[in-house]
Amino acid sequence: MSRKHDVNKEIENEVYCGTLPVLPKERKYGFIDALLVLSGYCIATWSYTQGSYLATLVGFKQLLIGAFLAAIFMLMIYQLPVIMSVRYGIDIWIWLRSVFGTKGVKIVTVIIIIVNFPWYAVCCELFASSMENLLALFGVHLFNGAHLVLSLSCVIIGTVIALRGVGTITWTTRILVPLLLLVGVAVVVVGFTSVPMDVIWNYQPELAGDADKTVNYVLNIEANFAFVITLVGGMAEVPRLCKSERSGYYAGVLGQGAAGSFFVVVGAVMAIAMQYVTGQMVEDPTLMLATLSTPILALASLLLVAFANIGTQAVGSYIYGVMLKSTFKKSSYKVLVLVLGLYVGILCVWGKIEEYFGSFLTISACVYAPLAALLFVDFFFVRKQKIDLKSAYEEEGHNAYVYSKGFNIVGAVCLALGFAFSLIIYDPIKSVVHNKILFMLTPTGASLFFTAILYYLLCKIPGIRRYVRRDTYASPDKKPFDRAKVPPRQNIIFLPMMWLLCKLAVSPYKLKIEKKNMEGIKPPFLVYGSHNSFMDFYVTPLALKPYRANYISELEGFENFGEWIYRQAGCLGTRKFINDQSLIRNIARVIKRGDIMVIYPEARYANVGTNSHLTPSIAKLAKMLKVPVVTLNMQGNYLQQPIWNLKERKGARLHAELKCVVTQDEIGKLSVDEILSRISKELTYDEYKYQLENKIVIDDEWRAEGLHYPLYRCRKCGTDFAMRSEGSRIFCSCCGDSYEMDELGVLHSPAGEKIHIPDWYEWQRGFVHDEIRNGTYKLDIPVRVEALPNAVNFIDCGEGRLVHDKDGFALSFNNYRTEKYETLKFPAKSMVSLHTEYDYRGKFGPCVTLSTYDDTFFIYPTEESREVFSPTKIQFATEFLGGLYK
Repeated sequence: MSRKHDVNKEIENEVYCGTLPVLPKERKYGFIDALLVLSGYCIATWSYTQGSYLATLVGFKQLLIGAFLAAIFMLMIYQLPVIMSVRYGIDIWIWLRSVFGTKGVKIVTVIIIIVNFPWYAVCCELFASSMENLLALFGVHLFNGAHLVLSLSCVIIGTVIALRGVGTITWTTRILVPLLLLVGVAVVVVGFTSVPMDVIWNYQPELAGDADKTVNYVLNIEANFAFVITLVGGMAEVPRLCKSERSGYYAGVLGQGAAGSFFVVVGAVMAIAMQYVTGQMVEDPTLMLATLSTPILALASLLLVAFANIGTQAVGSYIYGVMLKSTFKKSSYKVLVLVLGLYVGILCVWGKIEEYFGSFLTISACVYAPLAALLFVDFFFVRKQKIDLKSAYEEEGHNAYVYSKGFNIVGAVCLALGFAFSLIIYDPIKSVVHNKILFMLTPTGASLFFTAILYYLLCKIPGIRRYVRRDTYASPDKKPFDRAKVPPRQNIIFLPMMWLLCKLAVSPYKLKIEKKNMEGIKPPFLVYGSHNSFMDFYVTPLALKPYRANYISELEGFENFGEWIYRQAGCLGTRKFINDQSLIRNIARVIKRGDIMVIYPEARYANVGTNSHLTPSIAKLAKMLKVPVVTLNMQGNYLQQPIWNLKERKGARLHAELKCVVTQDEIGKLSVDEILSRISKELTYDEYKYQLENKIVIDDEWRAEGLHYPLYRCRKCGTDFAMRSEGSRIFCSCCGDSYEMDELGVLHSPAGEKIHIPDWYEWQRGFVHDEIRNGTYKLDIPVRVEALPNAVNFIDCGEGRLVHDKDGFALSFNNYRTEKYETLKFPAKSMVSLHTEYDYRGKFGPCVTLSTYDDTFFIYPTEESREVFSPTKIQFATEFLGGLYK
């Protein structure tokens, strides 16, 4: 077998096996092991460059504090997601697929390498310097351009070693770490013995006349933040091999924060010593050793530094080559390593990487800071320490992290804005502070906090939260909604904005509001409104203006728009068709504090624009509250957006009548039946009659599409579920009978028959009643179930079975609360109606809901049951069995 084949096989194993989760029994690192590995990762000759750079900014005491405390502080935050690496046995690049998407993470990987790989150009520069100094010991003076040749030779040798694969890299690493440690020891010994201790301890940099000590100190902290935050390689790979979360976390903090910082301080000592002896501050340890030490020690140290830099270049090329290979699986490892070598070579040819070291460091941090913030917030607050590994590894059928064609737009925008935010504060190229107040946080710190807060707040917006948390099933919030929570009054600041929003929503439809018997009627009072569409929620506040009110809303509204927004709008959360005593208490609280209480007693949208029967409970509530009763009958809202097709119809015209039907004096005198009669009379409506009488033209070509959902039974052949609709036509797929819907909402048959849509609807109801009376009605079908426990998320409960007969509903499914397959029963007499949807949020088509006190179950058909799943027919049966219709 050829050597080339062996290397390719090794790389493939490293890429595919190396990215798979490491099982607990396979983990080999305790705290000490991980500490040593991560310490070795941080000990590189670029530490001396960092130390020398810091010595140009601040005195040694400030440098010492910044190097250790600032680094450890940042790492204590930055390393927290290491918990995830240990818990799941994966590196952060796998987790970042949830933050940026399966394709987006590829772009982020490339960006990270672009900003991080210049570190290896620093190593190559130091290698060239060490070789020049080594030759100078023997009196050999090189030609112009020799420095570039030497730095490129480091690139070439390191690349060749990386191309030889993991075996060669393993031996390189075993040699590299001891070499670097020996160099560090040599520098410490030489540095502290060459100059008096007080020279180093009391050192202060010679600042330019216009230099700002405060700015320099902040830049010192910024450089330390940036230095440790860019050490992402160790954070990504090592912790997943640790046996415990604690050992992985503290090994990262101390390994990178203590060992790495120690060698930064050593670099500073070296630079200070050289300035004291020669008057020139340098970052090259080889020049220091050649100048300050004995010839034998200098020669040995120079050789150590030279080979250490080659080894660092080789290991870096290998690590990032494997990283790229795991991201771009079809690409050749050899080609990727050569590209990395070419990139470093170009930086060496440029020759100014050391000159712009501080700028490069800050620019790197501009990327890493928002990246760290996103990882931190995503892990602890958005996904709450749980991830869908199947989606992260892109298993078939698990697409939670595909987002928008593989890109998480929210994560990408936050990363870009975080990067821009740091540049707004400080220009690292020109070294110009743009905002001194924010600069005090350091560009890295400010960017980190800004990005963290931005991502956290964006993920609180319901639409964005649903977009980002497509993996909710992996870590759902199971806490039940607090129905007993006292509802706040409508936010007085929020109210004008709400009125404006409502006005804008109704303006295309020329809303007219009439008020009758409302003279002298002031809060508190009770409002019962008709319920046709979401437009009701825009019309009602305008009808009640200038007063504020509280509204009853089902939980899915809270989940859809956000609990905070709904609370500010004055909404009380409940579940439909349950006996909610907490709701009654909250209604009483609203009235007691002098506000308006708005209730939509039908508790669901009208299927064909006609009212439902109302129950005596609404009249009993009115008598209990002892306040005036007002009705709000809204017309045109259904025509504007019927439940069976949610496209807006611009031709609709809106009208609302607000009327006091029971005064304060009458509420105690009238019986429950009398109050109910008055309310029912005023809330009687027929949208198609309203359309015809007012000649409201709705000429949309698709005006009948979806009408087959409420009109499911053929009038000619009597077949259930055979109706279909297209354009302005509804027709039977069984016998071919069809009707055309005209611009005034009337159905016409080819024979000239005219059908009033509500008549067809009620005609169907009679057949369902007959089935129940004859004992032939029964629904027994497979279904798909989702639970809504709160205002945060739906929980997928998989497939189940729904049975509906004379005894009520029986829903069998995987109960997420007990983690068992169970059957919940809903007695027929406990429900007077049923919430129906015909295409709920475009998810899985039509659905019905059943509720307990802690859950609302959204029940959809499966492919097997789709043809016989009719929310309309199920509703008819529920209302008859519950006693609403006789």
